[in-house]
Amino acid sequence: MENDISASLTEEWSKMVNPRLIVNRWIRSYKKAWLKKDAKAIAALFTEDAIYNSHPFRPATHSRKSILDYTLGALDVGQVYEVRFGKPVVEGSRAAVEYWTTMKEKVEDVTLAGCVMLRFAKNGLCKELHDYWVLQTGKIQAPLNWGPLKKGSPLLSNRP
Repeated sequence: MENDISASLTEEWSKMVNPRLIVNRWIRSYKKAWLKKDAKAIAALFTEDAIYNSHPFRPATHSRKSILDYTLGALDVGQVYEVRFGKPVVEGSRAAVEYWTTMKEKVEDVTLAGCVMLRFAKNGLCKELHDYWVLQTGKIQAPLNWGPLKKGSPLLSNRP
């Protein structure tokens, strides 16, 4: 069952709105759900027949239901402190975007950094995801020049 977010994405993509807008909304929705540890909201961002590759050396997950099951386990953490996404690179129905997150897993803080490669269906939902990531013990802040900076940041004037 699609929620309001996925229904809105579907409507916009079918009208052939700028794919970058669709991708950015999808990323914002994914980030919001990750921060809330809402596996159902994450799964709703995928097509029913989506393929989800959570790591290059793990078997792929097939179907929205399987994505929900995987995500329920992946979000079984104590707390998510921060989720950051970089600026996506968008080419037609495909996108790539880096992410950086800090969270508490069971008893220790960890930092997860990676990049997801996304392919979208015409309805605006993700049809295929490939995730490449590394996990480091400890709560590590992203480098100062990593990802998009907020407006008004003094670092903006120093960026190329």
